[in-house]
Amino acid sequence: MFLAVFVGGAAGSLLREAFSLEIPGVPFLTATFGINVAACLVLGWLYSVRHRVHAHVLHLGAVGFCGGLSTFSSFVAELEVMVDTNIWAVPAAASLEILFGLAAAILGEAIGRRFHSGRRAE
Repeated sequence: MFLAVFVGGAAGSLLREAFSLEIPGVPFLTATFGINVAACLVLGWLYSVRHRVHAHVLHLGAVGFCGGLSTFSSFVAELEVMVDTNIWAVPAAASLEILFGLAAAILGEAIGRRFHSGRRAE
């Protein structure tokens, strides 16, 4: 189980580093906005199939990969930088990231339920 978390975490962290880009011209989004929302989508999907996959798959995917992919600490650090440049953008950035993350998790769960209903892993 620990190996699954380690491998998933390493893969998620590397992917986050590769795809966390600032979006020019949008001062109220953090650089990790897209990657955190994508992690929420994957977490929602994994939640929907949790009873049909092996526990190690969940540790690899949810705890490891999504834990490494998403990053609360970078999100908060980016909000801190926004405070210095545009304090009024901080509440918008925080609210949008949370709302889009929740929406992505709900969408991921709906996708999982739609396409994986009734199928069970052996």
